Amino acid sequence: MDKTAIILSAIVGSLGLLSAILGFAAEGANTTNPTPALGICALVFLLMAQITVSAVSGCCGCCKSRAIPSETKRVVGIVCAVGSWIAAVAGCVMFEESAALNFRGYYIGGLYAGGGVLALAATALGIASYILLRGQPAAAAAKTPGEQPAPAGIAMGQPQFLPNMQSPAQGRGQ
Repeated sequence: MDKTAIILSAIVGSLGLLSAILGFAAEGANTTNPTPALGICALVFLLMAQITVSAVSGCCGCCKSRAIPSETKRVVGIVCAVGSWIAAVAGCVMFEESAALNFRGYYIGGLYAGGGVLALAATALGIASYILLRGQPAAAAAKTPGEQPAPAGIAMGQPQFLPNMQSPAQGRGQ
C-alpha cells in the first residue's frame, strides 16, 4: 500500500474505532445514568469516518475516472461501499434513538452496543471499499503486462543500404 492509503486507513479507522468505543461506553454507563452525550459523539465520529472515506474514494466507485485493475474489484468495492453506508446509517439511527430515549429518561438495552458494532462494520467496509477502488498510478495503468516501453526521442542513425541507388564506383563510369 502507498502512504496515502495507509494514512487514510489510519484516520478513518481511528474515527470508526472511537465511535464504537463511545457506543460501548455509553451502553456500559447507561445502566447507572443517562448518557445521551456519548451517543451523540459516537454518531458524529461515525459520520465523520463515513464521509471521509466516501469523499476520498470518489463517488462510491460508480465513476470510472481512475484505472481500476479489474471489473471484479470494482464490483466488490461498490458492494462494500453500499454495505458501509447501510451499516453507517443504521448505526447512526441506533445512536440517535438511544440518545433521544436517554434524554427523556428511558433506557432500552443494547441500542448503543448495536450502534457500536455497526460502526465497526461500517468502518471496515469503508476502508475495504477504498482499498479496492483506489486507482493505479498512470504509468502502471497504461502499461500492459509483457509490453515494452516505447523508445523515447528520434532515431538518428544513417541507413546502411540505400534502395535504388548506385554505388560510388558505378556512378563514375568505371
